[in-house]
Amino acid sequence: MSSTNRMKGLVLFASLAIAVGACGSSATPAPTAAPTAAGPTAAVTAAPTPAPTADACGTAPITLNIWGGYPENDPVWTTAGANFKKLHPNVDFTVFSTDLRGFEQKLTTALPSNTAGDVVIRTTNFLARFIDQGLLLPLPDDLKAAVTGGGYNPAVVQDGSYANNQWGVPLFTGGTAVYYNTDMYTAAGITAAPASMADLIANAPKLAVKDASGAVTRSGWSMRISGQGSGVAEKFWILLLQSGKTLIKQTADGKWHAEYNGPEGVKLFQMYVDFLKNGVDSPNIDHDAKAFETLATAQFLRESWVIPEIVTNAPTLVGHYSTVAPPVGDILTVESAFVPTAAANPACSWEFVRFLRAQDQQLSLVKTSGWLPARNDLDLTSFLTDNPTFTGFLKRPAGFQLTVTPPIAEFDEIETKLATHLVDGYADFKNLSGSPDKIQTLLNTWAAETDQILKDAGHFGQ
Repeated sequence: MSSTNRMKGLVLFASLAIAVGACGSSATPAPTAAPTAAGPTAAVTAAPTPAPTADACGTAPITLNIWGGYPENDPVWTTAGANFKKLHPNVDFTVFSTDLRGFEQKLTTALPSNTAGDVVIRTTNFLARFIDQGLLLPLPDDLKAAVTGGGYNPAVVQDGSYANNQWGVPLFTGGTAVYYNTDMYTAAGITAAPASMADLIANAPKLAVKDASGAVTRSGWSMRISGQGSGVAEKFWILLLQSGKTLIKQTADGKWHAEYNGPEGVKLFQMYVDFLKNGVDSPNIDHDAKAFETLATAQFLRESWVIPEIVTNAPTLVGHYSTVAPPVGDILTVESAFVPTAAANPACSWEFVRFLRAQDQQLSLVKTSGWLPARNDLDLTSFLTDNPTFTGFLKRPAGFQLTVTPPIAEFDEIETKLATHLVDGYADFKNLSGSPDKIQTLLNTWAAETDQILKDAGHFGQ
């Protein structure tokens, strides 16, 4: 996830009838595989998790407090609570959420003080420190079997693995696709959806529009060239995956080193600055979702939350755009449901988590907020028929690769610092365009900083 409220993640869908998961082998070069370990090798000692019972919530009055970091999902949890209450009339619900960073800060104090919600929805990577402190319960056996038994893509399972155990039930992911305006494609004489990076790059100049003075009034591809936090580096990372490379590569000994300063990284960075120099994109016009919604760009890469936003902010655009998956792969972060050790009614909390796994509740996520269900065994055929703009997120090419966020604490620092460098580099496009040697020098300097951060943390390897 970037530092905005939008999650780093990935849509995990690979076929018409299967909603989540990568497909089989591919002849295209694959991005770096997801790391083989997602946490310490020693198991964490935790309080025992109650097994499911015939009536896990009993008959006495119970209030379950559901905590999350994505306010747009509040209606999902509220509706699920109302439906759960039909089965368990004694159970009431409260739903708390705030912006993601504020939520993380609240968890940092609430979990150690035993005042957190009864169900907490966040990533395993963020909650690992609290697992180490024995503040979160491992999954009951039936839920662990459900998570590890093939109902989720292996990368989802891996992303949720920590200390030789599973602790949360994956609920939803984010993910990127290429949004493209079909009217603009037609007007430019482009008759097919972009199927490769080469297509995207070739289409972009055809789609850009300039006024009589030469100023760009519509970009051919709205690149992520500014913004706070790590989001700029995240989008660079996703595009780098299309050439089979990643930001930091895991070595044979389980350590890491920078990989973005190779020939593929130089070529990608040069694409950015050449687009800016040649008027395919411009720092002087709107970018991102706003640009797409106001017809200031013909295509851009973003997560699925843009689809419901378009319905609200730009309803006349509905029916005039499509989405297509990135050609080769994407990054993955999974939001899961956890139960704190201090939960007042853990058996009932887990029962509600079981309820959230159901197809109806999983589909409620995508229908309500645009985030995508984490399971790979849902039948979304009907949904895709009714909602074709989700095609780029729900249908992935064969061999689609998922890359998980490296399970090291310093990765956020690495990504955030790289984002700052990238923003500065893009701003210097007039000097850097057409100068691969200058670009190589810059990337080498930044990669040296990345490697030093890894060295300081004891995670650097050749």
